[in-house]
Amino acid sequence: MPKLGMEPIRREQICRAAATVIAREGFAGTTLRKVADEAGVSTGMLNHYFSNRQDLLTQTLVFVSERTQGKARTAMGELPPGWDRLKALLYSALPTDVLMNEGWRVWINAYGEAVHLPELRHTIEARLQAWYPILDYALEGLVPSPADGELPWSWRLDAILNGLAIQALTSEAPLDSEHVRDEVIRMLLPHSGLSGSNGAS
Repeated sequence: MPKLGMEPIRREQICRAAATVIAREGFAGTTLRKVADEAGVSTGMLNHYFSNRQDLLTQTLVFVSERTQGKARTAMGELPPGWDRLKALLYSALPTDVLMNEGWRVWINAYGEAVHLPELRHTIEARLQAWYPILDYALEGLVPSPADGELPWSWRLDAILNGLAIQALTSEAPLDSEHVRDEVIRMLLPHSGLSGSNGAS
């Protein structure tokens, strides 16, 4: 039995290990044994925190999502509205380092599993509802209010960011994080009323 007060630490340790294994093996290749070995704990310890593999994926998704969102808030900090704030968001969210690469791969696996797991779809929706205000903050002052019937800009930004980043990670397309960042900015430039020199440069 874990020591009193150790549960949050153990849970984070296991979720961090699970993110590494899922990113490396895919969810289909992820077993409780592999995660336990990565975390340096017993499978019994995992069974204490997670009811099954699906629960492990769900909680790992929440973990990497909170990690990404915290990183994005810190990166934007008190920057004034404008391109610098948006760039800070993009640099923080794109797969530019090991941890963010893992996070994206966990999300890709989660989207695939969510096709037939309604509970996971609910978790994804909840994480997105926490993500959209962060994107709105990044977009402040750059885009107009959407017209009636138009999708919110945060949804559009999330869609193009996902599409390009997933393509960069799962295909042989000549895309890297800088290309993705620049394409996002090019998408927004016609709507911002600001010059290109303030954007993609």
